[in-house]
Amino acid sequence: MGPKKIKMTKVEVNYEEELAASKATLEDKNLEIEALKVKAAKDLKKHAQTVETVQKMKTALEDKNEEIETLGKKAANDLKNHEKTVQKFELMKDNDKTEINNLKRKLREQVKAKNIVDQLKEKIECPVCFEIPHTGPVPVCPNGHLVCNECKADACPTCRVNMGDGKSLLAMTVIENIDHRCKFIDCEEFFPLDEIEKHAKVCGHRTVSCPGPKCTVKVGLSKLLTHLYGDCTLDVPAIIKKASLVEQVSAVKTLKFNTSDRGRNGKSTVYKLNTFTLEDISFCIVTEKREWLFHFSFVMFASKEECSKYKIEMAVHERNVSSEDSEVSFKFSGKPCSIDVDKKEFHGLKIDAQGMEQIWSKSTTLAFSLSFSVRKIPNS
Repeated sequence: MGPKKIKMTKVEVNYEEELAASKATLEDKNLEIEALKVKAAKDLKKHAQTVETVQKMKTALEDKNEEIETLGKKAANDLKNHEKTVQKFELMKDNDKTEINNLKRKLREQVKAKNIVDQLKEKIECPVCFEIPHTGPVPVCPNGHLVCNECKADACPTCRVNMGDGKSLLAMTVIENIDHRCKFIDCEEFFPLDEIEKHAKVCGHRTVSCPGPKCTVKVGLSKLLTHLYGDCTLDVPAIIKKASLVEQVSAVKTLKFNTSDRGRNGKSTVYKLNTFTLEDISFCIVTEKREWLFHFSFVMFASKEECSKYKIEMAVHERNVSSEDSEVSFKFSGKPCSIDVDKKEFHGLKIDAQGMEQIWSKSTTLAFSLSFSVRKIPNS
């Protein structure tokens, strides 16, 4: 006999249906609540992000406000400095204007003074040699015409009256207070009276005698090399070479010479003139036979004072060997000659004919060498 089936009433059946429906509704609500929780969490996170973004924007805004405030202060300060700068430049402009006016005034005064000086120079210029005297007293004729002492004659060169013994004190006052142009043609420098003669002794354009033994030309020092290389009356053209001071200090230079039978047996002869440039100073080796003596002179194209700062060594010896290895050699050590000295007074190495014969006897030809070195004395 199977289990007994219980028959449910209609009320019970409705209850079960309602309960099932309620459960379904509850589950739906739970799902809805879970969905709301998820959404709430997302919204909360999004809100937090929004709050963070707002905070960042607020901070950035505060920073911008501070920057704007700083820029405002800087702009105000720059404006203040600009106003000060404008005032400063206005003041400088006024000062420059004043200075320009003063310079214009001084320039006018200088031009006026120069015109006066030029007029005075014209009045004291000798009408014969057209030079302004450097020394006094200055002769003056009864009519007030001046002439230098070198050109003074019995009659005035301007008005032809008798010169007499008149002297111009005014002319001497002018001479002592004006600048004088250097007397050498190529020099355009001006100096006060008490400096003009000192300058003339060292002027780069001063007149010097050509060091060539047979040349009688006088030429400006600045044109001496050109003269030696061009129109000097030597038997052979001068040889122009360049050598640095460093090379001269660290090494010995050697020149080679040949002698003709005429030079050997004659009373005098001239050898080629070797000219060198050493920094800004030039020099030459003058070689000649004079009065049966062979002369070797080292000549610097500089003043005596400048020459005293250098030391030279020369040796005449056999050809193709050094002075140290030569069996016969003659040596000289001392200061170079100045181009300002008369060439008859050039000093250096002197060898008689017998000495040269000893050198020539070591070779098959009448050849010899000259070695030299030059150095600047320290602290000179």
